[in-house]
Amino acid sequence: MTRIGVDRILKFAFELAQSRPKKHLTSATKSNGISITMPYWDERVEAMGKNYPKVKWDKYHIDILTANFVLHPDWFDVVVGSNLFGDILSDLGPACTGTIGYRAVGQHQSARPVPVGVRAGARLGGPISPGRASPIRSA
Repeated sequence: MTRIGVDRILKFAFELAQSRPKKHLTSATKSNGISITMPYWDERVEAMGKNYPKVKWDKYHIDILTANFVLHPDWFDVVVGSNLFGDILSDLGPACTGTIGYRAVGQHQSARPVPVGVRAGARLGGPISPGRASPIRSA
């Protein structure tokens, strides 16, 4: 986790949140358990947030965030997190709606942003019975 990399991801997320009607960003963290990188992530979110005064932002520890994704999906608009948390949430959100094969995600790799849009998952988690095709996986 580098400052340049984290700031690039956060800038993309704050700008996306700023462009949306709710102007709301949620940061996924686990600073109470991952004691080095996550407090650093939280510091960078707070610093970046000062550049976007119109964006309301909050942070949730990933465990309660996943529960609230299920219980209160209307609380969230733009969610940003590390690769690990993003991978979990990008499967959880669509699974709650029954569409795990398709999800709206934004990826930011090197210096080129990949636009936010609907992506078909090439590899999806979860067990498959041997010898049976999964319509979700082949979607």
